[in-house]
Amino acid sequence: MDIVKEVKLLKYQMNLMKHMINADEHLFFIFAIDHEFEEDQVNVLLKVLHAFNHRLKDEEISILNQDDHLLSQFNLPLDKVYNSEQPTLEEFKLYITKVLYQEFELEYLLSSLKKQSIQNEVCDFLLNLLKEE
Repeated sequence: MDIVKEVKLLKYQMNLMKHMINADEHLFFIFAIDHEFEEDQVNVLLKVLHAFNHRLKDEEISILNQDDHLLSQFNLPLDKVYNSEQPTLEEFKLYITKVLYQEFELEYLLSSLKKQSIQNEVCDFLLNLLKEE
C-alpha cells in the first residue's frame, strides 16, 4: 500500500474511532485528536499542569518527578516551571504557545481537561483567571 493510501486509511480509522469514543467522558482526548497534538505535546501539557498543581498547593516538586528532557525539547524554562511561585495565566499562555503551536480558545482547552478530570483544581484556577481578564 502506498503512503497516500495509508494516510487516508489512518485518517478514516481515526474518524471511526472518534465516533466510538464517548466524547463527554474523553473531551480532552477528542480535543487532542482534533488539533492533531503529538504525544510529546500532550505529555508536556500534562507535566506543566502537574507542576502547577504542586505550586498551587505550595508543595515542592521532587527532582524525580521533573522531566528536563521533555520540557527542554519545547524550550520551556525549567527553573520557571518548577519554581515555588503561584502560576499565572500569562505563564500558562506562554507554555501553551511554545508547546501546542496553534491558536484556539484557551477556555475550551481548560474546560475539556476539567471535564475529563485532569487537574481539576488547576483548571478551575486558570479558568477563574481567564474570566477576570
